[in-house]
Amino acid sequence: MKLVKSPSKWLEKKVQPFDFEKLDALNIADEMIKLMVQEGGIGLSANQVALDAQIFVTKPYFVNNNQPLVFINPEIVSITEEVEDMPEGCLSHPDLFLKVKRPKGVFAKYLDITAKECTIELYDIDARCFLHEYDHLQGIEFTDRVSKLKLDLARKKQTKMRKLHG
Repeated sequence: MKLVKSPSKWLEKKVQPFDFEKLDALNIADEMIKLMVQEGGIGLSANQVALDAQIFVTKPYFVNNNQPLVFINPEIVSITEEVEDMPEGCLSHPDLFLKVKRPKGVFAKYLDITAKECTIELYDIDARCFLHEYDHLQGIEFTDRVSKLKLDLARKKQTKMRKLHG
């Protein structure tokens, strides 16, 4: 399993529902979690590993004792009216950081690796991470959620960072 970096058609693709009969959820989730940790991320979606299936993993801060969570065929039930404008990064866009406006909280339904239906309520960084990865499954990148001016300025900083760190 390899990380897909921008630009890539995979990152623009809306992926298909996860098929438990064709795919091994446990194996895929384990590989995705290993890659997420290895790359120093807090979330990783199927698009980012060239997999056409609705699955993503996160490393939460406030729930599940900080143990990775696996979300399969997730659905957003509701979001908070309160939003926050906070910096985000993405493993598929190294050294690119953007302030993105997102709801402060999300209530969602999903399947776990055994195909059991689950619900979860997430807030703050955990909600932001969930929504970022959920966007990936819809073919939406965090770069799509900011103005062209914001993106251009962030890309200039990204280029400087790359020159500094070689």
